[in-house]
Amino acid sequence: MKKVIIIDDEPDIGFILSYELKHLGYQTQTFEEPDKAIEHIKAHGADAVICDFQMPKMDGLMVFGEIKKLGLSIPFFILTGEPVMDTKLILNQGVTDVLFKPQDLTQIKSVFERHLG
Repeated sequence: MKKVIIIDDEPDIGFILSYELKHLGYQTQTFEEPDKAIEHIKAHGADAVICDFQMPKMDGLMVFGEIKKLGLSIPFFILTGEPVMDTKLILNQGVTDVLFKPQDLTQIKSVFERHLG
């Protein structure tokens, strides 16, 4: 079973995503603090990461950069509520894909099937 790490400073969003992904057959673990998630990934690995774009201490791209520094090649998805976000700019930095809030189970399923098999 593939393990997905969810990082979002809003606990409700993490809970909903975790619930939806479990129904798709993924094991999930949620974190509200990016630094704790990075330490967990460093120690235990992950098959994919979904990370909120805007958070107080680190934004999603900063988290992505920290995971890349670990030398891990993990599919990394940015989650955002910003409809005007420049997704091309994000994807050009190496992020796997961008997911938009509110989460759509059909979109998540499609994106995960495309990138995780």
